[in-house]
Amino acid sequence: MTDLNRFKLDNLFSVAGQNVLITGGGSGIGRTLTTAFAVNGARGDVSTRAGAEAVMKQVDEKVGCLDTVINCAGISILFKTPANQVSDPDSVYPTLSSVEDEDWIKTHQVNVNGPYYVSVAAIPLLRKSPNPNVIMISSVAGLVPQRGNNTFTYGVSKAGTIHLSSMLAGRLHPLKIRVNCICPGIFPSEMTASRDENGNIILGEMGTKAVKRCKMGRPGLPEEIAAPILLLASKGGMYMNDTCINIDGGRWLVMKGIYDGYRLPDDSYID
Repeated sequence: MTDLNRFKLDNLFSVAGQNVLITGGGSGIGRTLTTAFAVNGARGDVSTRAGAEAVMKQVDEKVGCLDTVINCAGISILFKTPANQVSDPDSVYPTLSSVEDEDWIKTHQVNVNGPYYVSVAAIPLLRKSPNPNVIMISSVAGLVPQRGNNTFTYGVSKAGTIHLSSMLAGRLHPLKIRVNCICPGIFPSEMTASRDENGNIILGEMGTKAVKRCKMGRPGLPEEIAAPILLLASKGGMYMNDTCINIDGGRWLVMKGIYDGYRLPDDSYID
């Protein structure tokens, strides 16, 4: 007779007792995930500045094992000469030529190199877990070109994160370490929003424009990014590997329809 206990929510989606490392856990989505795992009984060791091997040494000394690694650290470097109108032909060259070597290097060091080094350094600790997994936090900007009047290096680096996730899933398969990727849309973070004196979220210009190109017409809520990631880290997600999940309120659907977004008026909202 089938054991019905296997279908209980507490059995399927519990992360209680897990050891979780979240890079970028001090702000934005990373802070949300740190909170989500903590309230569900997981133990988190969060670091964004130390080298990957130094971080793993600290984790090894404290807990000796890792169940989940979430690579959430990310930066976006804006154009130094932004275009006043993205459809203005005279703005194309000045805008693109304002991107410097350091912009590419720094963006990729944080958004691509960092997740690679952390994931690789974590392998010995992950192998001690019965359900080891790595979760990459990329972006819908890595799936389809976004409205390009503020940054170029970010989308390219996030596309690299998606491919890195897939390649690691293949390479780590013999170790039974799962690797999956999450592509969020607009969730309030230091990149897209700020808070007023009462702690209320205030979307910045980029975030305000972006949510108008989202089928939901609003930014995502903290629990809406946390829930799918808790799934990936739990027993309920054990058969998921090399998966890319969009959590964007339908933004990718809209952007696919117009492809690059350059001709979409600032105040447009597509029904």
